Amino acid sequence: MENNPGYHKLQDLLAAFNQGTEAVLKLFTPQALVEYPYAGTLGLPCRLTMEDYRKHLDTILASMPEISFTDVKVHALEEKNGYLGEFRAATVVPQTQSVYQQDYVVNFKLQDGKFSFYKEFWNVLPVLQHLMDKDAAHYIIDNPVKP
Repeated sequence: MENNPGYHKLQDLLAAFNQGTEAVLKLFTPQALVEYPYAGTLGLPCRLTMEDYRKHLDTILASMPEISFTDVKVHALEEKNGYLGEFRAATVVPQTQSVYQQDYVVNFKLQDGKFSFYKEFWNVLPVLQHLMDKDAAHYIIDNPVKP
């Protein structure tokens, strides 16, 4: 699991999240797509171009400083340059001083050593509890977005 190009690229990406938006974007091809399938349940965009991803990172990285990542695993898929990764993340959210913890599963593809596709699965509950203000979280809970 550690001896494949996907593992090393995912480790680079996780480290870049603590270095800022530009460090993250350098790891992606200009045409790459980022998908968050569960974001739609929160009323957020599910599919991001690199310009959309830049805006997202500019907002979200401030809420997750010094995020630590553990239990990183990456499995090479039969599809050429395709990988499935898993990791845990934790950080203290500055606005609330609460601890945000999340388990992630990611499906990604590499092209010329960069991410050309990145699909991230996560649990919406920690996002609602720790990354959104209470009024917004309660509004989403009371008015769920229908798929």
